[in-house]
Amino acid sequence: MKISNILDKKGKKIFTINEKSTVLDAVKILFDNKIGSLIVINDNNDLEGIVSERDILYKCYAQNMQICDKQIKEIMTPKDDLIIGKIDDSPTYLMNVMTTKRIRHIPILDKDTIVGIVSIGDVLKNVLESSETEAKLLKEHIQNPFGVHIYKQK
Repeated sequence: MKISNILDKKGKKIFTINEKSTVLDAVKILFDNKIGSLIVINDNNDLEGIVSERDILYKCYAQNMQICDKQIKEIMTPKDDLIIGKIDDSPTYLMNVMTTKRIRHIPILDKDTIVGIVSIGDVLKNVLESSETEAKLLKEHIQNPFGVHIYKQK
């Protein structure tokens, strides 16, 4: 299983925000779309970074910011610090990266193009489904290792 399978299921819609937009603009987009992060772009639509609900909460509170006035570029994670995934990464690998780095959202690249974004919830759901399927198949194999089905006539 690859990350591309997760993106195929959940969709590849990417929500963006301009780096000059206000933090309040980001809060509105996050709230309206029930999402947890936005890809930050510049006026030329080039990737500049990512901003998450955690960035807003922790950085604004820690700096005692008024979110109406501050620009996204003041609180975003810049592209130089961005942790990305690749389309052919396994969900287990990304789950380990996200857990180790304590991040909840990862942009997914195919070559140099962002093709989607996955959350830890997306990845965890996939890993659990795969584990449940594997457990079921193993139980069936233990109960009937040769795959022989004997039907009793009435």
